[in-house]
Amino acid sequence: MIRLTRLLQLQVLYAVLGIAYNMASLYSATVLKQALAPTNPVLGTITMAVYILFLLPGFLRRITLYRVLMVVAILAIGYGGVVTHIINIFTQPQLYSSIWSWALAVGINLFGLVLNIIAALGKFKQ
Repeated sequence: MIRLTRLLQLQVLYAVLGIAYNMASLYSATVLKQALAPTNPVLGTITMAVYILFLLPGFLRRITLYRVLMVVAILAIGYGGVVTHIINIFTQPQLYSSIWSWALAVGINLFGLVLNIIAALGKFKQ
């Protein structure tokens, strides 16, 4: 079983990866005229910043609030970060700059989703 401290570190890593992806997408949209993915990179970055705020109760050992916020994150990331990208690749693959940019978007969000499920279920040691 994972320790809460390690879980939170991994969740911060997820947020940093999400922000980095969105910043790379913003750069790509500005310079190359095509974003990496259809997600608005500014909105994606703001979403990751809000997600970091969702982690604060975990750092403060407010476990019930942390777990509730992780359920909210599961719904948002599960739909917007995983399901939407999977649907898009089959219906509108041209929205992605490459199959690799799609795979990276899904991979980063699956990583976060798994971490959030662990958190929401309370499968960690304090």
